[in-house]
Amino acid sequence: KNRCLLSKWLYRLSTETEGMWVQILRNKYLHSKTFAQVNARPMDSPFRKGLMRRRVTFFQRVKFLVGNGTTTRFWEDTWLGE
Repeated sequence: KNRCLLSKWLYRLSTETEGMWVQILRNKYLHSKTFAQVNARPMDSPFRKGLMRRRVTFFQRVKFLVGNGTTTRFWEDTWLGE
């Protein structure tokens, strides 16, 4: 159950651009980066540690469409591998 909720938060943080909680969590945990660009730290909260553990599996199982490209950071997002 906990893994499902963490995956839901990963999805929301990766796709949504509006909403108070999404903005708070992005500012606190991502600092204008994507999940592919951030690393786990020893002093992370249990919530962030859970997100970091789930992100590899999450990104192996989802696809994102570029669409019009407004939320795609071409030079910064991970496209294939590292």
